[in-house]
Amino acid sequence: MTKVTNILIASVGGQGGHTLSRVIAYAATREGLHVRVGESLGMSQRFGSVKSFVRIGDEVRSPTFNIGEADYIICLELIECLRNIHYLKYGGKALIAPIIKPPFMSRDQYLRISEEALLSKIKQVVEGDTLIINVNHVLKEVGNPKVLNMAMLGAFMAVSQLLSLKSVSEAIMQLIPENAVSDSLLALRMGYLLVR
Repeated sequence: MTKVTNILIASVGGQGGHTLSRVIAYAATREGLHVRVGESLGMSQRFGSVKSFVRIGDEVRSPTFNIGEADYIICLELIECLRNIHYLKYGGKALIAPIIKPPFMSRDQYLRISEEALLSKIKQVVEGDTLIINVNHVLKEVGNPKVLNMAMLGAFMAVSQLLSLKSVSEAIMQLIPENAVSDSLLALRMGYLLVR
C-alpha cells in the first residue's frame, strides 16, 4: 500500500488558501511526487468559507479525502479551522494561525468572536497535536498581511519535513506575482524559523 499524505487548508476568501495549495502541489511535483488537489470554489471573493484538499504520495488517485483522514490541517483563520477540524485524523497535526479575520478586512465585515473561546473549542475537538503559529509577528516584520499563507507554509514545512526549501522557493517564484515574491520568500523563512 502506498503512503499518501493528506493536507486540508481551511481559510476564507482573500487569504490565499488556493494559492497555498498550488504552491505545495508545484513543489511536490518538483520533488517527483504525485499530487492531486481538490478545492471548494464560489465564495472565495466574498470572504466566504474556502477549503483546499492536497494529497501527496507515490501514487494518488483521488483529489479529495474523507472526514478523519487529514494528516495535517493548515488553518489560516480560526472560525474556518473549527468548521473543518473534523477532517483531522486521530494523531494528526493542526497548524493554526490565531486569526479570527484577515487583517485586511474591516471590523464590520466580520463577526466579533473571542480568539480564546475558538481556540478552546478547537482543542476540545482535536485528537492530535495542536500547534498555534504566532504569525502576527511575521506579518508585522514583513509589512504585508497578505503573506499569511506563506508564513503558514513555512511552519508546515518545519513540522512535516515533507518538502525542501529549494522546491518550495521555486514554486513561489513560479506562481506568485513578481511584486510579491520577495515578501513571500521572507514570510516562508520566518514561518519556518517560528517552529524550528
